[in-house]
Amino acid sequence: MSPEEQIQRYKCLLETARCFGRAMDVGTLIDEILDRSKEVIHAQACTLLLPSTDSEDLVLHSTDPRLSARREPLKVPAGQGFAGFVFKNRETLNIADAQADPRHYQPIGQEVGIKTRAIITIPLLDGARCLGVLQALNPQQRDRFDSEDQEIFEGFGGLIVNALLRIEAQRREIDRAQAAQELQLAREIQDSFLPAGVQAFPFARIHLQYSPARLVGGDFYFVHAIGADRLLMGLGDVTGKGVPAALTMARATAIIQALVAQIGADLGEWVTLLNRELARDLKAGRFIGMTFLLADAAASALQICAAGQFPPFHFDGEQWSQSNPSNHLPLGILAEASYQAEKRELKPGARWVLVSDGITEARNRRGEELTPAGFLAMLPAGEDATNTIDQAMRAWRKFVGSAPNHDDASVLLLDWRGLPPPAELNTTCCPENLSLGRDFVERWASYGGYPDVVIGQIVLACDEAVSNIFRHGYGKKPGPLTFEAKIAEASLCFRITDEAKPIDASKIKARDPADVRPGGLGTFIISQVFDEVTYQPHEIGTVLTLRKKLPASAA
Repeated sequence: MSPEEQIQRYKCLLETARCFGRAMDVGTLIDEILDRSKEVIHAQACTLLLPSTDSEDLVLHSTDPRLSARREPLKVPAGQGFAGFVFKNRETLNIADAQADPRHYQPIGQEVGIKTRAIITIPLLDGARCLGVLQALNPQQRDRFDSEDQEIFEGFGGLIVNALLRIEAQRREIDRAQAAQELQLAREIQDSFLPAGVQAFPFARIHLQYSPARLVGGDFYFVHAIGADRLLMGLGDVTGKGVPAALTMARATAIIQALVAQIGADLGEWVTLLNRELARDLKAGRFIGMTFLLADAAASALQICAAGQFPPFHFDGEQWSQSNPSNHLPLGILAEASYQAEKRELKPGARWVLVSDGITEARNRRGEELTPAGFLAMLPAGEDATNTIDQAMRAWRKFVGSAPNHDDASVLLLDWRGLPPPAELNTTCCPENLSLGRDFVERWASYGGYPDVVIGQIVLACDEAVSNIFRHGYGKKPGPLTFEAKIAEASLCFRITDEAKPIDASKIKARDPADVRPGGLGTFIISQVFDEVTYQPHEIGTVLTLRKKLPASAA
């Protein structure tokens, strides 16, 4: 080969590198490779063989019009011919007489009428990985491919490898971006089905926390009011992760919402109906583990139905325990399955907690599993609902530490208040009836969700107010007294009305507690306990209005 020919070939390689850099997909790159290959190697035909996506065969792309014009490209069976040998062994073959070599795969040449004499085959290598092979057959104006041909051809192959890797990286980046976009969309869809973190009802509050193991998870929960005095809620876990699990969750949530109107007195019958619908709808072996709670304020009763999910934890006002209802098959496995619910009494101040297996089956770096008993020990007593769930989740995260979440983790807490106490108490203001007023105030303060210490302060302050009415208003003689209570504008409001001699509100002044004289501290106590204290004298009697903001967890 003359120096001029070599220079021309290297110029061709440089131009080829620029062309390959513009190709944005494999199809365009293949066209560029085939267009330029004959210029580089000066051969009758060049062939690019790339691994098939559905088999171990090599798909053939050729400059020869008899091959390139075919609707479906031909394939070289795995391990066959010079191409199969080079692809497997990662080494170049430069054959002077292909017809005399037993490795020559002839069916393709015979089918289209191509007779191969000399042939060079090179692997397209990315380290130890072979991306495909490149062949040139029948050199022009010479009998065989020499070492200079092989050097140029291998350089050409290196350009192909770089282009293939670049396109592969671009495709991965596009795929990642599309996957991230799809995941974000799925997360937005999922979030639209999940209720807010706190749900307030006249007789209960629901607190929810969710920590997905991935951007999109399989845990889900729901809360539905049924009529004026019932709540249906549940926490579940769909099999799988990612977008398929999120779509299953969305479908299940829609079915649950559609069937809520059909729930009757028996939770088990409704879950049986729900299971039949899910068994018809869920595909590919998917199922849902879920625990349901149906709370009835009028009956002060709770129904529990566990379907392949953990039973709830229960706080009775003093300590936590784990309830033990019967567990049934997860939903969606057997359409004919029957589900039964079990009843529990609902008392004001009680709490019920549902968790997914990402909580109780969480593992730390040492591989230790938390277990239901471990989480039970993390639930604090004597805290309001917000602090209860926050402290428990902090303890859970501390246990997990830096270990990755292997599953979604969800918690649902039912903070039960029950129906409000009677809004009014009519009594006689006298020492013998002070206990009636104390009981009325205590029930409303408990219903308001205040801690025990604050409840005691509220009762004491109202007791002092009634004592002042008896001593100073009625002159220590019995007289009519009315208590009224309500929760409005995030505050607990008491109205205490008497029919005694009206007082002059401007003369009411709390005594300095540093003054050790007996008496006179009732007004000070009232002003310290309540956020707003108002006296409204009337023609007959006085109305004392006391307001106190609800605790943050109950507001």
